[in-house]
Amino acid sequence: MSSAPEVDRAALNRRRLLPIGVAVYLAVIFAVMLWRGVSIEPQWVALALLLVAVALGRGKAFIFDWLPFLVLFFAYEVMRGFAAKTGFAAHDITGLERFLFFGSLPTVTLQHWFYNPNLIGVQDWAAMVLYFLHFPVPLLVGFVFWWNRREHYWRFVAALLLMCFLAFITYLFWPSDPPWYINKQDGVVKIIDETIRKWGVQYFVSPVYTNLNPNKFAAFPSLHAAFPALGAMYAWSRYRWLALILIPYTACVWIAIVYLGEHYFIDALAGLVYAVVATLLVEAFVRRARPSS
Repeated sequence: MSSAPEVDRAALNRRRLLPIGVAVYLAVIFAVMLWRGVSIEPQWVALALLLVAVALGRGKAFIFDWLPFLVLFFAYEVMRGFAAKTGFAAHDITGLERFLFFGSLPTVTLQHWFYNPNLIGVQDWAAMVLYFLHFPVPLLVGFVFWWNRREHYWRFVAALLLMCFLAFITYLFWPSDPPWYINKQDGVVKIIDETIRKWGVQYFVSPVYTNLNPNKFAAFPSLHAAFPALGAMYAWSRYRWLALILIPYTACVWIAIVYLGEHYFIDALAGLVYAVVATLLVEAFVRRARPSS
């Protein structure tokens, strides 16, 4: 008969192996999707997480807690496409970027150093994967919070949705040109499109996203930069190990989106500001809403 300490140790080992198994499962799914040319969209990520929750006996709780968030998140995606149809002229912030970097453009510099138009480099693959993980990362971070502490999950979700709403208002009234659109004369390449063309794989986009008419002028702020930064902020207090992963990951995303020509560094910096503002507003509201002891 096993002693109590041995039983506790076995339970602890199983608990430690659980996140590793889930991470491997999700990594395989997303890797196969990228390899087979399937665009990673929120509904696929949510479905994968639902299967994990069902397997772990929390399927109903997942549906109850995640359905409102996913509905609002999809509503934001629909509105983001609508923001491109308002007729406001897109702004060129190249001058601000040049001012910040003493006359040079980081996108031009990075592409001059690392991009080869005749082949697909490792850096092209890596940057494209980081770009395509735009949706999985915040949802995976939210899943970690939800699994361990639902209250923390709801605060993170509230900040994420608020940040998206603030970004939407900006896209609506102050659209901006991405580097690949406005700086072609400087030799800026839309590397994602060129990589996919050279690869020869046609990416499948679901009918849901095919009809959304994505907004190519939704560059400032960059939510690609903001999502992992927000995750790192909310992970820092309770999940330091996760924050220590997300901080360098966020830095890599910033480099990737600038290298790919999708965003200026200013866009990424603005994304960080929006993440900080959303966090401060949500946390201030939570503190005021708590009953005083």
